[in-house]
Amino acid sequence: MRQRFSGVRRLATALAVGALGLAVLPGLAGGGDPVRLAATDTCTTTRAFQMVEANIKSGMTQAQTKADLAKVFADKPDFVAMNEVAGRSDAMLAPAGYAIWRTPGRYTGANPVVWRTDRWNVMAQGTMYISNVGGKLSTQTTELGIRYANWVTLKSADGCQTISVVSYHVAPKTEPIGDLLLPSVEKLGGLANQLAADGPVLLAGDLNQHYRGRLYPRTLLSSYLMTPTWDMTGTMLPTHSKATIDYIFVRNAAQFAVTRQVTRDLYSDHNAVVANLTLNPRITVARTAPTFVRGHVVNIPTSTSAVSRRAVISRVIKAVGLAPAGATVQVATQRLGDPVVLNALRNAYKRGVNVQLVTTNAHLSTQEKALMSLLGTSKTRTSWAVQRPWRESAGLPATAVMVNRTADVQLLGVQVDQPLDYRMALRLARGQFTLEKEDFLALRAGFSRQIR
Repeated sequence: MRQRFSGVRRLATALAVGALGLAVLPGLAGGGDPVRLAATDTCTTTRAFQMVEANIKSGMTQAQTKADLAKVFADKPDFVAMNEVAGRSDAMLAPAGYAIWRTPGRYTGANPVVWRTDRWNVMAQGTMYISNVGGKLSTQTTELGIRYANWVTLKSADGCQTISVVSYHVAPKTEPIGDLLLPSVEKLGGLANQLAADGPVLLAGDLNQHYRGRLYPRTLLSSYLMTPTWDMTGTMLPTHSKATIDYIFVRNAAQFAVTRQVTRDLYSDHNAVVANLTLNPRITVARTAPTFVRGHVVNIPTSTSAVSRRAVISRVIKAVGLAPAGATVQVATQRLGDPVVLNALRNAYKRGVNVQLVTTNAHLSTQEKALMSLLGTSKTRTSWAVQRPWRESAGLPATAVMVNRTADVQLLGVQVDQPLDYRMALRLARGQFTLEKEDFLALRAGFSRQIR
């Protein structure tokens, strides 16, 4: 498995640069007839929308790709999940009236989410790996075991509904990577659990496993409350040759109904799956326990929503807020200048969490001074806050956070390419979250070098 800290850092740096022109924001001109939605105080109980899953096979001609996309967008769907499109441009994949999210790259950009901007505004977006097994045969051009899912959390234009959409593509069972189906589903299920804290979740993509096949992971999917729309209609339609391997999953099926589901023949070797669904958000479902998954989150600094602008910093605050008594939170940052972060660290300390901060800020902020006054500056204690000059040899990003226990996660490491300051909300920021012990220890080693 390729899970080295240096690789994570290189990826985070490259993505932070590459995403500057790709984080498409709400407010694009809508295409076609305008959609009238209810006012916030008259929200409808049931909301109807269309979801499309389309594997647009790589290697097709531009004319074939355009023809397939025309079929995908024929009904002006609310959401589209695509596969195998890393080499196609955003402009081709998201026509007028649509926005697109993916992290650019050969592997990270293969499975974007596209949505209608007249109906939905983006609140948060990110990318996570679902398998990270390198290696390929001499006849292969890509490492088939390296797979990423892209996700967005969206709020309806009337403010009444929040929903998350995930686009994924599970690796096929092949040499030299073996069978990655079960660990990939576990990653997707963990992501669905995390996103479910904000509302209903849709996951659409190529599972590379036949619906009636012996290895179809029904029990595992059910454990994450993921139900395929094929179950909900009682009808299985072939999507690849004679097999059904493309799926739209809903989390908490009691909230959803499928009013129509069809497939569309494409030039691609997959048929597109088109589902018309209704959502009843007033059906009560159990809230998920807070959790974290490996991947990264990007904020939207030009959004009118404070939630969207603070998507990264809010997850850092969540990690601190869920640390139990006896846990240790270590923070290294170029500047701590956010009052909500200060309150989270202060509250953590008061409930028995060990809080350790090193700031490289030359002129201490109000928040840094307050934390030093509360914790003291002696590193002989279990909690402290100190100021140190920036050390290039420490190898740390602008902000690094390490929490050895939070939610149901052990050893959460967070890298952010911006200081832990309120102005993070005004700039594009990317937070990289990792749960691997090796990554955590590498971050902590950098933290130790920084405070010497």
